[in-house]
Amino acid sequence: MCRISTRYVMTVAVLTTAIVITGALFTVSYQNNNQAIAYPIGSGKGDYDFGTISSIQNDENGTPAWVVSGHWKSNLASNQSMSSSQGNATSSSGSSFDTQFEMVRLDGTAAHTHTITNFVLSNMSQPSNMTKVFNGTSTASLREGPVTDIPTSIKVMGDKVISIWLDPSKVDNHYGNTPIYGLIIDDRGGRQGYMQGNSTQIGK
Repeated sequence: MCRISTRYVMTVAVLTTAIVITGALFTVSYQNNNQAIAYPIGSGKGDYDFGTISSIQNDENGTPAWVVSGHWKSNLASNQSMSSSQGNATSSSGSSFDTQFEMVRLDGTAAHTHTITNFVLSNMSQPSNMTKVFNGTSTASLREGPVTDIPTSIKVMGDKVISIWLDPSKVDNHYGNTPIYGLIIDDRGGRQGYMQGNSTQIGK
């Protein structure tokens, strides 16, 4: 009887250990999968930087009215083909900035989606070590259809924040009177001080 009880206890212990190990492996795998899907689908890595859109936009009266959430992807800061001179750079091709986001009223109604694509870089400046500004034109989707050649300014601030400003007069003030803000996803470790010197790369 003692022998059976001991064997039973050992079997239960082995099974319990196996369940704990399986659970731990599943948790690690689940966390890794969650980390993978944090990147926007089709974003790729390599020479592209990307992140999230997370912003509050005003209505026509300047009152906060819309929650904006989505993803962006760009090679602006890591594009080696841009020639630079005294902190400024110009490029007419090879630049890329794309974003897709959902706009929803603060009361949860009127949800709809926008894209900003076809960014063409006109010039780049670096007003400070921690700020870069990319000016050009882009195409934005609106209810009436895509609007092209919109004066656009994309600003990268520090190692975490990006802002997207579209000329309000070209988009019927649809995004209010403030830029659309987002975050830079850091998948490569510390980015602190990435804009020191004349570097044109985010976190590289």
